[in-house]
Amino acid sequence: MTEVRGLRLHASIAVKEKRLEALRAGRDVRDPLLVEAVADAQLLGSLQLAGLTFTWDEVKASRRDGAGPAPLVGLRRAQQAVEPRAAFSLAALLAWHRAATGIDAGFRRGDRQPPAGDREAIALGGGAPPPAPAAFVESRLTLFERWLDAESARALSAAALGALVLARLVEILPFDEANGRVARLAASHVIVRAGGRPPILVAGDAARLRDGLQAAFRLETGPLARLLEEASERALDVMIQTLEPPGTGAERG
Repeated sequence: MTEVRGLRLHASIAVKEKRLEALRAGRDVRDPLLVEAVADAQLLGSLQLAGLTFTWDEVKASRRDGAGPAPLVGLRRAQQAVEPRAAFSLAALLAWHRAATGIDAGFRRGDRQPPAGDREAIALGGGAPPPAPAAFVESRLTLFERWLDAESARALSAAALGALVLARLVEILPFDEANGRVARLAASHVIVRAGGRPPILVAGDAARLRDGLQAAFRLETGPLARLLEEASERALDVMIQTLEPPGTGAERG
């Protein structure tokens, strides 16, 4: 499969689903080959959005060899750090962060302006309100966790839930680093748990992602939810690319 970069959505979802069904030939969508391809595409895109440039070959090698650059191996480890059906929780956030960074630092203890060291949060959080004071990080996350467990949250679409999680975490900035990576993991987790496909955000989404977050900070989550819907559709593209014979995929390149 070629590097996942700037995927274009040409065919309708229904057409893609029909194509995927034909290619699967009885193979379950939870087949490890397909699950791993989607996870690798998510990993590459999230690292690129974090300003960390790796290639598709490096991503595949890290899965094959179990080794590689620390940010890559850490994010791969974080993808497996929380049970897929587990509810969003503070414990899950800490597990994702610990796995991604290799540091068991907990939530940040110092106050900061949108942050000097967290490059991805600088890029994505421009225009955000000031981060939560360190003394209130845990309490605000606890309130958000409770809200996500309420009936009103369960009535939202998978993409809308993901948008709220992504925006709220970038707004609070609960960690000293890797806030963007953890926020994207959390958003993907709640989307999949709500019945959606894993969203594959890529480097080319940076401007729309930033604009969508800024709108969400103004309580307008529609643009960010639409981006996540499109990113979730890319999971179909990746699975189709994975199963198509070499040289036959219209979406390749």
